[in-house]
Amino acid sequence: MLSRHDKAMPRSGAARAHRAPMERVDGMTIRVASPPVSRFETAPAPCPSPPRRPLAHLPALDGLRAIAVLLVFWVHFPFVADSALGKAVWSLGQTMRAGYLGVDLFFVLSGFLITRILLDERERTGTVSLRVFYIRRALRIFPIYYLCVAVYALTFPFDGSALASLLTYTFNYYHPFHPIPNAMEHAWSLAVEEQFYLVWPALVMLVPIGLGRRMCGIVIPAAAMAAALLIALTVESAIAGNLIYMASATRMMSLSLGAALAYREITAAPMPAWQPYAMLLGGVFLLGLDHTARAVGLISPGGWYWTIALLGYALISAGAVSLLVTAGDRLARAARAVLATAPLRYVGRISYGLYLYHYLLLFLLGLAPYQMATSGASLAQVGMALAVVVGTAVISYHVIEAPLLRLKDRFGPRNAPPPSYVD
Repeated sequence: MLSRHDKAMPRSGAARAHRAPMERVDGMTIRVASPPVSRFETAPAPCPSPPRRPLAHLPALDGLRAIAVLLVFWVHFPFVADSALGKAVWSLGQTMRAGYLGVDLFFVLSGFLITRILLDERERTGTVSLRVFYIRRALRIFPIYYLCVAVYALTFPFDGSALASLLTYTFNYYHPFHPIPNAMEHAWSLAVEEQFYLVWPALVMLVPIGLGRRMCGIVIPAAAMAAALLIALTVESAIAGNLIYMASATRMMSLSLGAALAYREITAAPMPAWQPYAMLLGGVFLLGLDHTARAVGLISPGGWYWTIALLGYALISAGAVSLLVTAGDRLARAARAVLATAPLRYVGRISYGLYLYHYLLLFLLGLAPYQMATSGASLAQVGMALAVVVGTAVISYHVIEAPLLRLKDRFGPRNAPPPSYVD
């Protein structure tokens, strides 16, 4: 017989299934402790956390790549001798040293985009696949780079050491000591980036995210500045300027500032609204101060000049990228809208080929800066050179690069985000 309390219990199936067993002890019916819950009767598992959203494509950064390569063209193409306006525009680019800013923009963009994809993979999988990273980089970079090196070797007389440095991506340490006009001398910046790709994935994988953010925002830029100062103090002035400008140790300033923006994004750390503008204005101020000091003879055009210029260009470039990535004010939205237009985005997509082919082709056409330093070129010659460079880059992109990009996309972790946000 059940007790009064037991009779009052509900009779639902769930209640009967989970009621504790009864035993008769000394003439009374009592409830005994329930046995352990079966492994088939566990409590509902907590809902899994939602998967990380794939990294958003940032179309304005394609447009910024286009601006970067056009700035390089501005100073590498010869001036138009038969046009006063063309000559004035070319002179303005030389005065502004626009090409230097274009190269720095490429470095900051590379630091941001490469670190962004590495951090995302680390957050999703807990690690970084070095094998996959290097395969993807090789498919993107090597084919047309070594095509250009082969054309250079077959077309121009060359020094064996120069060719060896091009083949091994160490030209940035060869050229400062052998500053001879060279159809592949623009490859120094690609050497810097390749050396960055070689070591950076392992650092992103091994260094805690909080420490990595502080290193990229403070420690590495300070170390790069110290390296520039050391070169300026210890290396002959004629060599020091080029070495500061081309060395990976000093160029880590721009690359790490770009990486710092990626760390900020992955940790959802807010950026003060004024910070991008402070970087832009600070960089402009430093470059103005640097040019003025050089013009009045306070500093030489070598090491000391480039020590200051290095920081100025890096700040302007980092400010521009952070404005597009983090800022939400009206000016930033307008800049993103302009840079995300289809023509600029397309130029940005083919910018690697534009940069790689243009200098080599200008030499082949006899229109390189060293070849046309005093005479300039006709408007027809400049137009023809531009058409040849752009046409070559377009054909290269669709015939060589795009198929390899599709092949590159096969190498990646499962559920990886779309790879279109980085070259």
